[in-house]
Amino acid sequence: MKTLRPVLAATVLAMAGSLFALAPAAWAHRPDQPVHQFADLPEFQFEGGGSLPKLRMSYITYGKLDAARSNAILLQHGFASNHHGFDHWIGPGQALDTDKYFIIVPDALGATQANYAHSSSATSSGLKMKFPFYNGRDMVRAQYRLVTEVLGIRQLLAIGGISSGADHSLQFAISYPDFMDGVIPIVGGALWGSQGFFFGPQLIAAIESCDGWRRGEYDTNPANCATNALSALVPYFYTRDWWDRNIDSPEAYTRWRTSLGSWYLDVQDARDLYYRAMAWGRGWVGDSPGFNGDVNAALRSIRAKTLFIYSPVDQLHMPHHVETQVKAIPRARAVAVESIAGHLICCNADPSATHRMGQAMTEFLSGLGSTRSSAKGQ
Repeated sequence: MKTLRPVLAATVLAMAGSLFALAPAAWAHRPDQPVHQFADLPEFQFEGGGSLPKLRMSYITYGKLDAARSNAILLQHGFASNHHGFDHWIGPGQALDTDKYFIIVPDALGATQANYAHSSSATSSGLKMKFPFYNGRDMVRAQYRLVTEVLGIRQLLAIGGISSGADHSLQFAISYPDFMDGVIPIVGGALWGSQGFFFGPQLIAAIESCDGWRRGEYDTNPANCATNALSALVPYFYTRDWWDRNIDSPEAYTRWRTSLGSWYLDVQDARDLYYRAMAWGRGWVGDSPGFNGDVNAALRSIRAKTLFIYSPVDQLHMPHHVETQVKAIPRARAVAVESIAGHLICCNADPSATHRMGQAMTEFLSGLGSTRSSAKGQ
C-alpha cells in the first residue's frame, strides 16, 4: 500500500483553524455553483417491500458530458450528509476536474439534510412512518436509475464515495459490475470496525427515547433528538491526538461545535435520520444477492479498478479492513494518507490531506481514461 505523508508538519497542525473556517462554506450551496436539478423516478420498488409511485432525486452536475458520453463520474455522500461533501475537490484543474469530467452529485434516497425538497423521504413525502423502509441497495439503485434513465448514461468512468458512500460505491460495483471503469472508496468500504455494528441501533435507541419523538408521527421536527443521536458518532470522527491538540479550551470547543452544528449536527430531521439509521448495515455488500452471505465472494466479483483512500488512524475504517478488501478485489490498491484528522480527512478537516488525496484521485482517473482509450484503439 502506498502512503502519502504531509510535506510540512505545520500544514497538518493548521487543520483546526481550517475546519472552523471552511466547513460551513464547504457544505452549503454557493451562488457560483450549478443549480439543483430534480428527477422524478416512476414506480420505485423497495427491496424490503413497499413502493412509491414517484421517487424524487435531487442532484447537481458539473462540467460537460463529452460526445462519447464517456467522462461521467458519480459521487456518493456520507451518512446524514449531502451533495456538497466533494466540493473541495471539484472545479477546473482540481482532482475532479470540471474541464475534463462530467460530475454527478446526488442527494441520496431519504437525504433531506440540505433541504426537504431535495429527496423523497419519510418527512418530505408527508407519509411519515408509512414511508417504506429502505436499505443500502435501494439507495444505490435509485442513483443507478437517475444516471441511466434520466441522464441517459450507460457507463460511468468512475464512482466515488465518502464514508458510507464508499460502502455504496462498492455495492454499485457488485450490483452493476460493467457500469463503471473505476471505483474510489474514501474512508469507507464493505468492512468497518466494531462501532459500525452498534451505531445504527445506538442512533435508533437515542431517537426513540427522545422527548418529542412521538413514535415518528410528530408534526414539528424535534431537532434535538437528531442532534443528540448524531453526537454519539462525533468522538470517532477524529483521532485522540486531534482532540488533544485542537480542542484545548472552552473557546476552541465553542468554535468547533458551532461550525459542526451549522452543517451537520443541528440541521437534521429526526424522522429522516431514523430511517437512515435503520438502513445502516441493511443491504450491504455482505448480503448481496447471489453470494450466499460470502463477502469475499462478493468483493471478488468486482471488475472495475478500485482505489481505496484511507487514514491509518481512522477509528471507524481501519487499515486491516482495507487490506482485506484489497486482497479480495482483483484490481484494487490502496493509498494511506497520514493525518491526525482521522476519518474526517474526507471532509477537508486537513487541507494538506485534501491535497494529497486529490493527487491520488487525479492519477487514478487519468489511468482510467488511458485504459478506456487503449481499449477502444484495439
